[in-house]
Amino acid sequence: MLTRLGSDSYVCWKELFVIIANENISISSEDEMNLVLLRLIEYLGHTNPLICALAYEEILRICGSTPVTAMRLFEPYWRTVAVVIVKDLQSRPQIVQRVCDLLNMTVSQFLQITRFYTIPYLIATKRKDLLQRIVTACGPEHSIKSLCMGHAQLAAILSFLLLQPSTDQETMIMSLLKEASPDFKDADITELMKSEPMLTAFELLKVAGEEEEGRSARVHQAIHTLADYSQRRSGSTKSSSRRTGGVGPFFEQHVIGIMALLSDIIGEREGSRSLLEKRRCIGAIREMIRLAKSHVCNALPQASPYLSLIIMVSMTLSSNQSQICACLQSAIEDRLLCNEAFGVWIILVSTLGEEDIENLVNPTFAIIAQHWQSFNANIHERTYQMISLLLKTHNGMVREMINTIPSLDSIPLLSKFETELSKLKAQSDPRHQFQAFSLRCQNENPTVVLRALAELELYLTEFQSFLHLSAVSEQPDPVITQLVRSLLDACVRLGGGSSQIAILCAKCLGLIGCLDPTRIEAARGNQEILVLSNFGKANETIDFVIFFVQEVLVKAFLSATNTRAQSFLGYVIQELLKFCTFDTSVTFRDGSTQSSDTYRRWVAIPETVRNTLTPFLTSKYVLSSPGVPSCVYPLYRTSITHPQWLRDFVFDLLRKGCGANAAEMFPVFRRAVRGQDISIPSFLLPFVALNIVVGGTEEQRNTIASELLVVLSQTVPENNQFLRDNIVSCSENVFQLLDYFSRWVHEKKKELAGMISLAARKERTLSDADTEPYLVQITKVEGFLSVIPAKVMSQRAMECRSFSRALYYWEQYIRQQKDVGLDPNELETLYERLQDIYTHIDEPDGIEGISSHLQVLNIDQQVLEHRKAGRWTAVQSWYELQLTEKPENTDVQLNLLSSLRASGQHDVLLSTIAGLHESQATVMLTRPFAVEASWVTGKWDKLDHYLPHDDAGFGGDFNVGIGSVLLALYRKDFHHSREIIGTIQESIARGLSAPATTSLQACHDDMLKFHILTEIEVISGLNESEKSDLPSLLTSLDQRLNVLGAFFVDKQYLLGLRRAAMQLSRHGFSKLDLSSAWLTSARLARKGNFTHQAFNAVLHASQLGDTSATIEHSRLLWREGHHRKAIQSLEGAIAANAFRSHDYVSSNNNTAKTSQNILTARAHLLLAKWIDRAGQTQSDVIIQQYKKAVDLYNRWEKGHYYLGKHYNKLLDSEKAKSPAKQAQTFITGETAKLVIENYLRSLAFGAKYIYQTLPRVLTLWLDLGNDVDKPLDPRYGNDENFRTHTVAQRRKLFGAVNAQVKKYIDRLPPFVFYTAFAQIVARICHSNQSVQAMLVEIVAKVVTTHPQQALWTLLAMIKSSSKDRSHRGVLCMTKIIDNVKKLKTEIAGTEVRALMAQGQRLSEELLRLCNAELPDKISIVSLTKELKFKLASSPCRLVIPLESTLGAILPTVTDNINMKTHRAFPKDTITISAFLDDVLVLNSLQRPRKVSVRGSDGRVYGLLCKPKDDLRKDQRLMEFNAMINRSLKRDAESSKRRLYIKTYAVTPLNEECGLIEWVDNLKTLRDILLRIYKQKNISVNYNEIKILLDQASSDVSHIHIFQDSIISQFPPVFHEWFVDMFPEPGAWFAARLKYTRSCAVMSIVGHVLGLGDRHGENILFEEGNGGTFHVDFNCLFDKGLTFEKPELVPFRLTHNMVDAFGAYGFDGPFRKSCELTLGILRGNEDTLMTILETFLYDPTTDFIGKKKRSTGVPDTPEGVLESVRSKVRGLLPSESVPLSVEGYVDELIQQATNPVKLAGMYIGWCAFF
Repeated sequence: MLTRLGSDSYVCWKELFVIIANENISISSEDEMNLVLLRLIEYLGHTNPLICALAYEEILRICGSTPVTAMRLFEPYWRTVAVVIVKDLQSRPQIVQRVCDLLNMTVSQFLQITRFYTIPYLIATKRKDLLQRIVTACGPEHSIKSLCMGHAQLAAILSFLLLQPSTDQETMIMSLLKEASPDFKDADITELMKSEPMLTAFELLKVAGEEEEGRSARVHQAIHTLADYSQRRSGSTKSSSRRTGGVGPFFEQHVIGIMALLSDIIGEREGSRSLLEKRRCIGAIREMIRLAKSHVCNALPQASPYLSLIIMVSMTLSSNQSQICACLQSAIEDRLLCNEAFGVWIILVSTLGEEDIENLVNPTFAIIAQHWQSFNANIHERTYQMISLLLKTHNGMVREMINTIPSLDSIPLLSKFETELSKLKAQSDPRHQFQAFSLRCQNENPTVVLRALAELELYLTEFQSFLHLSAVSEQPDPVITQLVRSLLDACVRLGGGSSQIAILCAKCLGLIGCLDPTRIEAARGNQEILVLSNFGKANETIDFVIFFVQEVLVKAFLSATNTRAQSFLGYVIQELLKFCTFDTSVTFRDGSTQSSDTYRRWVAIPETVRNTLTPFLTSKYVLSSPGVPSCVYPLYRTSITHPQWLRDFVFDLLRKGCGANAAEMFPVFRRAVRGQDISIPSFLLPFVALNIVVGGTEEQRNTIASELLVVLSQTVPENNQFLRDNIVSCSENVFQLLDYFSRWVHEKKKELAGMISLAARKERTLSDADTEPYLVQITKVEGFLSVIPAKVMSQRAMECRSFSRALYYWEQYIRQQKDVGLDPNELETLYERLQDIYTHIDEPDGIEGISSHLQVLNIDQQVLEHRKAGRWTAVQSWYELQLTEKPENTDVQLNLLSSLRASGQHDVLLSTIAGLHESQATVMLTRPFAVEASWVTGKWDKLDHYLPHDDAGFGGDFNVGIGSVLLALYRKDFHHSREIIGTIQESIARGLSAPATTSLQACHDDMLKFHILTEIEVISGLNESEKSDLPSLLTSLDQRLNVLGAFFVDKQYLLGLRRAAMQLSRHGFSKLDLSSAWLTSARLARKGNFTHQAFNAVLHASQLGDTSATIEHSRLLWREGHHRKAIQSLEGAIAANAFRSHDYVSSNNNTAKTSQNILTARAHLLLAKWIDRAGQTQSDVIIQQYKKAVDLYNRWEKGHYYLGKHYNKLLDSEKAKSPAKQAQTFITGETAKLVIENYLRSLAFGAKYIYQTLPRVLTLWLDLGNDVDKPLDPRYGNDENFRTHTVAQRRKLFGAVNAQVKKYIDRLPPFVFYTAFAQIVARICHSNQSVQAMLVEIVAKVVTTHPQQALWTLLAMIKSSSKDRSHRGVLCMTKIIDNVKKLKTEIAGTEVRALMAQGQRLSEELLRLCNAELPDKISIVSLTKELKFKLASSPCRLVIPLESTLGAILPTVTDNINMKTHRAFPKDTITISAFLDDVLVLNSLQRPRKVSVRGSDGRVYGLLCKPKDDLRKDQRLMEFNAMINRSLKRDAESSKRRLYIKTYAVTPLNEECGLIEWVDNLKTLRDILLRIYKQKNISVNYNEIKILLDQASSDVSHIHIFQDSIISQFPPVFHEWFVDMFPEPGAWFAARLKYTRSCAVMSIVGHVLGLGDRHGENILFEEGNGGTFHVDFNCLFDKGLTFEKPELVPFRLTHNMVDAFGAYGFDGPFRKSCELTLGILRGNEDTLMTILETFLYDPTTDFIGKKKRSTGVPDTPEGVLESVRSKVRGLLPSESVPLSVEGYVDELIQQATNPVKLAGMYIGWCAFF
């Protein structure tokens, strides 16, 4: 109607048009607005003044009714409006004048700003007069041609003219241009077209995007013409040139640039671009796709070849943020553009081929799921058709990536496709599903991640138990680490920009739970770079520049809000890309570029970063040279801010660059320093400073050092927070610089050592000219580092709360003071300072270690020790006393409240707070304590009182936030509860940063908060409308508690919250559920030695009516030493039938009965164990008590185990008696039979005791088989009837035992026998035929089920040098083939047979490899040439023999009922893909060779092939150490300290050869110390030392010779290795702790096993983490005592090793770790002895060996076992009273450090090292 009114000739109608236009202006579309403005402008030139005035007023009114100026109103429509105004400039000049009045500008200015739109039209209409007018407006320096030849202007002209109808466009265009200006007479049309093809295509595509009828066809033709011209040679004409490649190659070349222009418009968010313009650009993309089809792929993500999900786990999906995808997704986020944008996306997906579409599938589905409600019906229909086509055309690809495809289950229209996809997904187990979610969360596309998180939350709700059970298993599944790492990274990467992603990450992490970081470590790889050449090498410098651009500049550019800052950064990026030789050629995907280093560097950059960088490949930023202001040092002043100091410092240093590359780069860097993001100078500072320190003058080095000292020497004020923060921030930059310098020195030394080593291998010597540059540079940097005093660094580190750094430097300072002979009293002051540092470090043993060096502990130090030890009652007493003296002291108040909270006295805590003087400061500080105590005690009125009632909310305090949630639940305001939880989750998630999420340990507190919030939601029922399945919920809660591991305080906090939430829950938890939580708290407190808390919790449970609390109460009495009372209490409860079920089924249901039996059975078992331990009851009574427990619940592993254990105790007791006193049941084997039967039954219901039961079962069974056919021992007398009866009974009972074993061979899953496979195979040649047959059956069953792992052992048996063993191996193979024929599927049988054939071929090749003769003096040989290895033996589906692949994963404690369905090995285990050709030959006697194997996961693994060495002993010892590791993991205190023994896989190939898993980056103690001594010019004269040792050991009185003449020559230097290897203080402290603790564990284990010969070659250290690694276990069971010079020390603890422990020496972590290890061995004595017994009686391996007879050295298996048992129990030689754990450890340390014993060691042991 507006069109008709506006075109009517009557004045009244024109007036009406103006009025209607004004009335409709607020609801007009942009097309209508364009029409309105055109008509109003036309009326500005109307001859009727009324119409003219009315139009002018209406334009003003429009501007007044919208929040825009007149210029902003007209800007979007200049393309049409400007032409209308200018074309009538001569005839109706009043129009342009009035418009200029509206715009507040002159006509000349108007002509200038609109010329881009008007000149093309004026040229086409031949209005040279108006063109000349525009030239005049632009200034005298311009002409028509100069204006036309501007880049954008020429593109606008050519695009406009190309769309004009003509039969000969070339002639038409040149004619119009020449008519506009004679200067075009010599112009060449081809040159014009080639000058700006990208901009011209951009303008044409925008026209095509308007969707006007017939316009697209003309544009397509115009683009074809443009493409044709742009690819011609200059000077050629259309008739003379051949047809070129067409639009495809044209767009390949220009699509990235075009997309950059389109993205700028579509992605603009400030409102300067109109919706109409954005729609035109979206349409332009549509037309470009239609024209170019697959040629747009340069702007799409690079598709990777199809990969199985297994392989993809170790990769990150390539980013889908390509330019086209990113641009369209940006538009889809806008509800006004989403339909147009997704319509184009559909065209894109439907147009591309499979190779290009692969990486679009996930974002496509994610967008559909995310924005479906925003799409219109037309898009819905087109989406349906697109997915249908996708599934039909690319079905194979979809199947490959099915697990990563987002779900569409929320869209009914697409339910057909979702059903089809769900069926495919259902074929994957939870492990692979979680792998897929992990990959999806790594995606850079926020939409993909958002959908993945939404689906993951639902999936975790159902399958979180998979993760929880795996997390507490012996070998947690790596998928847990992958998933948690992906979620943390996604939260850091995307959570800040999206509250949805932040909250969903928090929810998913909460569902996974707060995993124990001592068991699962999801560490992020450090992204660091070192420039070792100091910018001298081109390649290294380019790598640095790329890293700088990628990690720093791009992020700063994207976050910059200032256009000037962005321009400077754009210039810097542009110039640095040039420096790296990047140009537009790197964006093409053709063979000519992909082989270059430049291209490889480019594609290695993440795609999101490449998308940002691509426009800078063609940008043309130019900056003028800046002035260089002078700097006066010191730069730092108290008046200067941290950013200003940092920028000035770096800016000045960048003026002084040394070297050609630095001279080229540093001036560019300077443009990015001032006025820019502070991350830029912060990153550059270490690199620039090092460049000057290494290459600059002495004066420049001194200037830098002085500046750093000025910063570090500043006094940190207490009352000026701004200045304090300023100094701390500047100091952190100094730390960053010094850390980099230390790392650089370390790596530079390694580089030099590598050069020297390489030269030595090539038998040449490096000249001084080769090494001097390295030494000079290292000396300069080390000299610079030495200038900064350690004391100053430590003090400043404490102020910066960098406690590891403070410790690092303070220990250096203590060493310095010791060296100068500081007075002992003053030294004690330094130790007090050290203890203060340890109070801030999460290391529980350091404080006690330092205390041992203090002569007298003051009261503060005593309180500190009490706090660390958890003696809260003592701490509370002290602070109560302090409070009476200082009632207003807030520190004392908080310390008292902390001690009350830690001891669980929440009622007392509330009373204490009520008694404190209230002030604003006190209320704020005590509120978190009061709130927590209120909800723990269920005092909701108190909670309401203490919570803030204003809008401040929880103020960032988590306890207060939790209180708010619980109070809302108490008030039944569930909606508000959900809101508060969401707010807290978002707050925590957005607060996560990259440094705070480097590991699970680093973000443990945040993970715990997510865990807690999830539990509140689940328990309270906030997310459920119906009643939940409470038994399943309670089971899930138990599993979630277990994943917390040994974090006692966290568990108690969580249980308190659970109880509070249960009371307020919708689910209606019973009192018994609450009491169960109290009893769990009681158990935790009992195990943590918090008896008061435990009794308190039991009382609460009893108060709730739970009579089963009697069990826990009795346990507490027993722990307190009231054994008789505990037994009476438990007996009374059993007699009263006090235990009832917590189950949720009716009492007549079998399940309820079973649950009842479990609880009662536990009570009976506990009673049986106590009366057994008390030793005051007859054995028959004890047995009956054990049997009651078993009868009450006969499917309980624990009940059968303890009954069998008691029988085993009787068996050992009888065995120790003389034959005349042994019972008949023992002689006939009946007792052994009872042990075997009960242990076998326990194995049927769980694997918790598998290492205690199965080895013992096998030993007893095999011994019975050996004895059954032997005549009775003469010592049993000559009574023939007795002997005959006994032999008959033996055979009868042995038959019964065989039947039992046979039954359980069939019943037990094969992985159970796999755990003792080495023992089974060792006894395969058993003398008894029936036993032999069953052993063969076991072997066959295990190999049939687990061929990839078990075949390694069987193949070694077949290759045995013993004909009998080899024959038994063949029998096993035959049996396996028979078993294979019975398999359910033919495919499975074929696979096993093929694997056996592969394994035999590989075994033969490996044996040949071990035994091959090698040339002398050669270190690298060819696998195929010199060693004649046949590569046809690989690939092989046997696993690579590694500890991780050969070890069976046992079911967790809660998984016992699923023994038969448990999967002991993952499906995607690592198998052998290929052998690499280079073999490293080690320079030892037997010349073992290291081969490299590529695994099926793509990684390379090392294996050491050892010839002429029986490795079966090593294999069994690794099994023993693995058993100890399991015990260490199960103990809370040792798990917290991460105690372990480093183990590795040992795989014998026969009795003489085998494979050892290669462990990289190890250094022997001897090599480390010799290198350091050599650097200090300390040489080792072994002949002289031997003489001195002989003298020192000749008599005790001569021991001073050892101390004064030998040890004094070799000062302790081992600590320097840790400083050198781990220059970053945090890594240094972690490595030293790992060394100390691992050394302690192996010292105790080695002593117990009698492991000797611990010289410097047999103790190694891991260069990556400092851990201790022992090799060579030939000297076992005190064999060292039989040497010519007996080894008198229990383990190696020389002065170097002690000194490297730190300032506390062997006190502290070493002593505590020793005590824990011995305590665990003592607690697991039975298991230990059972395992050792199987080793010692192994007929294939001589563990004892031939020893020289020596008093006290065992030479029989029985003697060895007794010796080990005595050590475990703490019995010293010739002593009958055992020492306590602490006493025995102290004695061992004293012996190990006794100079008399050390001096007596043989020279090769090097006691002086």
